[in-house]
Amino acid sequence: MSGRQFDPTENSELRAKIDEAKRRLPLPQLLVKLGLEKHAKTSARCPFHGHDDKHPSFSVFKGKNGFWLWACHSRCGEGDEIAFLQKLKGLAMPEAMNLYLDLAGFPPRRPSKSREYLASLNNCVTGSLSNCVSVSLCPEGQSLEEELKALGAKNACTPGCSVSKRQFKLARGLKGFARRTGHQLTPAEIRIASDEWCRLSQPLLDPEKSPEDYFISLLAQITKVQKPTGEDTITEALDAVAKLSESELPTIPKWPDAPENVRRVVAVHRELHRRSTEPDKRYFLDYRNAAKTGKGLTPSKAHDITSVLPDFGVIEFVSKGKAGMNSGKAAEFRYLLPPNENGAEKDDGAFEY
Repeated sequence: MSGRQFDPTENSELRAKIDEAKRRLPLPQLLVKLGLEKHAKTSARCPFHGHDDKHPSFSVFKGKNGFWLWACHSRCGEGDEIAFLQKLKGLAMPEAMNLYLDLAGFPPRRPSKSREYLASLNNCVTGSLSNCVSVSLCPEGQSLEEELKALGAKNACTPGCSVSKRQFKLARGLKGFARRTGHQLTPAEIRIASDEWCRLSQPLLDPEKSPEDYFISLLAQITKVQKPTGEDTITEALDAVAKLSESELPTIPKWPDAPENVRRVVAVHRELHRRSTEPDKRYFLDYRNAAKTGKGLTPSKAHDITSVLPDFGVIEFVSKGKAGMNSGKAAEFRYLLPPNENGAEKDDGAFEY
């Protein structure tokens, strides 16, 4: 194990080091260094053993920023070099980060004391956010800071709830946000959500525990998340659509003779609309999952179908994300047809097909 300790007070310096490390030791070279030469190519069998990988589901590719990424399309995970080390060796993110920097040739630092670590992290987050936190815009023009605070508020504790369950829900939300946007959250960014969660949950929290205690607990919870927020919803929606006969698929008034594959893509949009918990019923859908709705569909074909559905009054784009199976950023939509098209509405608000 590396002797390097993660010091968030040098966040901007650390970011520069990581970027330089990615140039020195990009993912394909890291895989070779780890004895995984066969995986340092476009497609290979997954090196993790969370599923029976009879066919290649693991791939490496360059992201839009020019750095390398990996993904297992059987949902083992995805991310950069640091995320790969986390998954491969079962490390927490700071440990994986330290190991990666060591492998890339950066000399280790002397360990810092835990109290200094927590104090400096707190100063980083409460100080100049421009030096610590990416301020890239989220949907609807929100900054990343605002989006993270909103996640903390959404999952704050309420009377009668389980504090640990609400914190784990926040962990799922943060991991889901990272998957959806393709942005790997830093500890300083996670701390923003944690502090907002603590602030709003304070009356129900253990008075013997500090915000730092809950922050460390949240970091540990994130490493345990196997199903980020949103992934269970898309799985349930795809399962529901798979059970529909052709006659139960939604009809498109402006395209009455639409082929079955098109109607199945529309059906998953309808399901996600129905299951959305957002006030305006928006939802995310990536083209890799959209392609699972019909036989012979590929992510490219699902993208083409989706791109014309607004012309027929079926959906509207809230944000277009980035097209492609490996883009790391799903598009966001609203469904415009009646959600109970071809179905009878139950008294409890659910739909029966």
